[in-house]
Amino acid sequence: MTARIPALPALGALFVILWSSGFVGAKYGLDHAGTFTILFWRYVVVVVVLAALVTLAGQWRWFRLAKRDLARHAVVGALAHAGWLAPVLGSIELGLSAGLAAFITALQPLLTGSLSARMTGEQVSRREWVGLVLGLVAVAIVIGDGISLGGSVAAHLLPFLAVLAITVASLLDRGATVDGEERPPILFVTFLHGLASVVVLGPLAVGLEGLAADWNGQFIFAVVWLALVVSLAAYAVMFMLLRRMPASRVASLTYLSPPVTMVMAWFAFGETLTPEGLFGLAVAALAVGLALSGQAPERAADPAETDAPDTEGNPAGRCPGAVDSSE
Repeated sequence: MTARIPALPALGALFVILWSSGFVGAKYGLDHAGTFTILFWRYVVVVVVLAALVTLAGQWRWFRLAKRDLARHAVVGALAHAGWLAPVLGSIELGLSAGLAAFITALQPLLTGSLSARMTGEQVSRREWVGLVLGLVAVAIVIGDGISLGGSVAAHLLPFLAVLAITVASLLDRGATVDGEERPPILFVTFLHGLASVVVLGPLAVGLEGLAADWNGQFIFAVVWLALVVSLAAYAVMFMLLRRMPASRVASLTYLSPPVTMVMAWFAFGETLTPEGLFGLAVAALAVGLALSGQAPERAADPAETDAPDTEGNPAGRCPGAVDSSE
């Protein structure tokens, strides 16, 4: 475990960059297909690639998990992928500004923090709460004058649905970790998540949009980018972090997404990079630093489990996320 600790900051930075790139990729794709269609093809690519990787890694044996565990992974995947992405893209398609959508979805860390103690038993410290609230201030600074109040009532409500979906998914997955359940490899888990998303998105894409799409270079690029970089890489890193850190701390990293997305949009589309945006990036970094530097929550270990290693090679009596604050 000690050898992996220095990798946590790098994993966090990688997650923020990959996660933020999804907004840029979506901007390319939504001009050529509807929300459910682009997401369906995205996860078809994800499932095909992961099926090949799982085969090469010889991980199909994990399908012998108890049906209850397989069902939980499917629910987490459907919520974290389809449940999160469809409302966000749908709200923008219905006319909500990307700025306001980003502001609403930034409520996720606060919701995760408020529910964390109930669902995982992990307490959120006062210092972490200060970081979470400060992060919301940072997001407000970044969005600033870019917020538009246009769009239908449904467009305003959909991002809240997205926040609820990914929050519940994160806490369900984290809850299984702190309870010491056997953890399949990330590769196989991500395959289950993608498969569940295809099952959910397929009927919606066919029934509501007829799978209509403009198959040009931009659309194909958007699908491949969203599939390989965001759905595979970013989500895999997120669930790796959830196995090592409390859910509220992982969620706090998303506060960096709006300002980082702004920088990416400046490079990709020539959008204005304002002093307010750079200031917001600095405040967001401070907020994440506060949220991540609080003392890690401690859970009482079951004496009967302290000597049994889990699938990550850690003592089962210690939660993988319960790291020292100096880590």
